[in-house]
Amino acid sequence: MAATQSAIRSLLDNDIYKFTMQNAIMKYYHKDIPVVYQFTNRNEAMQLNVEAVEWLHVQIKELGNLTLSSEERQYLSTYSYWDNAYLDYLSHFRYKPEEQVKTSFDKKTRRFELEVVGSWHETILYEVPLLSLISEAYFRFVDRDWNYDGQVEQASEKARRLFEHGVTFSEFGTRRRRDFKTHDLVMGAICKAYEEYKAKCQKEHREPKGVVAGTSNVYLAKKYKVNAIGTIAHEFFMGVSALEGLANVNKKALEIWHQIYHGALGIALTDTYTTSVFLKDFDHQLASMYAGVRQDSGNPFEFITLIVNHYKSIGIDPSTRTLVFSDSLDVDLVLRLYDAAVKAGIKPTFGIGTSFTNDFHKADDESVKSKPMNMVIKLRECVGKPIVKLSDDPLKHSKDTTTLEAVQHQLGIKD
Repeated sequence: MAATQSAIRSLLDNDIYKFTMQNAIMKYYHKDIPVVYQFTNRNEAMQLNVEAVEWLHVQIKELGNLTLSSEERQYLSTYSYWDNAYLDYLSHFRYKPEEQVKTSFDKKTRRFELEVVGSWHETILYEVPLLSLISEAYFRFVDRDWNYDGQVEQASEKARRLFEHGVTFSEFGTRRRRDFKTHDLVMGAICKAYEEYKAKCQKEHREPKGVVAGTSNVYLAKKYKVNAIGTIAHEFFMGVSALEGLANVNKKALEIWHQIYHGALGIALTDTYTTSVFLKDFDHQLASMYAGVRQDSGNPFEFITLIVNHYKSIGIDPSTRTLVFSDSLDVDLVLRLYDAAVKAGIKPTFGIGTSFTNDFHKADDESVKSKPMNMVIKLRECVGKPIVKLSDDPLKHSKDTTTLEAVQHQLGIKD
């Protein structure tokens, strides 16, 4: 089925940390670094069909027509951590999907495979738009038993609960959104609910405590005049492990990041090679360079205790640091984590994704969830070396068992 219009309408319809990592790679390495990304569908019961794949092929090809407008460049220049050299590069950037994106589809098994191949700085922007397109393809052509009814009201109510509890949060739902329309409706609803909450607080003569800090999506941050929120992802640590060696890789990656950004974008991701390995590198000197850490796998309540105790053990007051939660959050879990973190003496903030942008029920039976896809696109190779992600949840480990076991052995991890 031919597409009537591009589902990705702007180069900025992407998460900001893809751009911050692209800039860091270019600034630090000054060279082409060959990489391979691989798509993994974690729920193989949810497969694309022929129509979905045909639509997806058209949409992937359309990515090659995206360019940064002068207005968008001007917007990006308001973020102080980017210089004109990077903005010049981005102004001339073009996706090259016909040579960089490889797909296959078995019509009998409906198994869809995708790889992205090329230089790291040229291919790093693909992950988020490709995942959002795959999700949209599924819900256009496979699971059609849903509609937009109640999405605005649902997002508004979730936001109101968070605001009234005093929570600071950002919207992180680009990659697994139902489609762009849903994402736009949800972000608009969150921002409207925030204005209503502030007006209510003013009327009641109380200080607003809840805050929408922004969204990871740069296009929607620009549209709704909020901050684009994000720093660094697992792939940066994974790539650095291939380029600099696995020993002390967290320390090496965070030192490179600090060298590029000088303390801006100062949230450190802990779980690429497990948090226990991370904390061995995260000493007083390194932790002093960073405003906080992000928890993205494992038990988040146990993580609160672990990170608070670690900060204390290295002579840093945890109340001066931020703890960002971003793993499979919904409102009920956020409220419990907020209370636990505050009680433990550390400032919590939250990146909430799929619960905002892909929370649907079946149109024919509202008691049945229309489940979102569970999928990732991760680096598989860098400079010809196989690389993996471990995380604090074995279900999120990379599937390359041989490399995984070798990395665990080298890092002294017993899984």
